[in-house]
Amino acid sequence: MNLEPINTIIISDSSASSILLKQALKGSIYRVIFEGASLKYLIETPGLIEPELIIVILDSTDISMFAQLKVISEQYPLPIVIFSDDDRDDVIDEAITAGVSAYVMDGMDEHRILPIIKTARVRFKQQQSMKHEIVSLRTDLIERKLIDKAKGLIMAQRLCTEDEAYKMLRTSAMNQNIRLAELAKNIISTASLLG
Repeated sequence: MNLEPINTIIISDSSASSILLKQALKGSIYRVIFEGASLKYLIETPGLIEPELIIVILDSTDISMFAQLKVISEQYPLPIVIFSDDDRDDVIDEAITAGVSAYVMDGMDEHRILPIIKTARVRFKQQQSMKHEIVSLRTDLIERKLIDKAKGLIMAQRLCTEDEAYKMLRTSAMNQNIRLAELAKNIISTASLLG
């Protein structure tokens, strides 16, 4: 089975941990495209191949790093795995808020690294899927409200039933080759201009 390499970034200020991590990644699908001691160097590196995974090793917690990770995860959603010895609740909360997929305590055992990364990637995909579903449901709800409002306007103007108003909307949308919600929005806008 030929799997595409996954462009991986390593951020670590511990050379021993970096060596251990690279040893665990050796021969795997994870291709290291950038390695640095802080996210600052990553952000300042022009022309970097688009990363698909970030692995951070924190010996000492730098809270400002979480703000940078949050910006990255909002602009370029990707799995982020942190290995750390810091078990303070506020640090873990900051990591989760920043969009970290896995925050692992005492997890730098070479045999645990790949399963942890794989689990984080699966969890990330599930979270992204749920986010897309929520956005889709919100959009559907907004569109449903627009259509209902447009139907109400048509019913009042044409003195017709709800079904008749819906059929008029649907037929008109098909004739104009636009989405039903777009037509409903146009009707509402026109009615507000005239009202």
